[in-house]
Amino acid sequence: MLSYNQHVTSQIAACPNHPTREAIGICVRCRSRLCSECATKVDGINYCVGCLGALASRPLPERPTQPGPVARTLAATGYVLMLALAMWGLFELAFAVRPS
Repeated sequence: MLSYNQHVTSQIAACPNHPTREAIGICVRCRSRLCSECATKVDGINYCVGCLGALASRPLPERPTQPGPVARTLAATGYVLMLALAMWGLFELAFAVRPS
């Protein structure tokens, strides 16, 4: 008959690389169990060494380019025109001549 400690130990998930250590997480990519030594968190997400290496060797996506000066000028002009139209509309509502 198993003692309490042996029974509990047989039910605890173990790390495949360190069978005597308790698994504290799961790799989100390959779903393997990880102990505290094997787990690496990136942005709060667990990865195993193999999956982390595969992610690191992958090329980075291109960064979006910043809008040029012409695009920024057009955007600023559009904002100013929309603000002027809004002000004109409010002025018309506030000071409209109402028939008596």
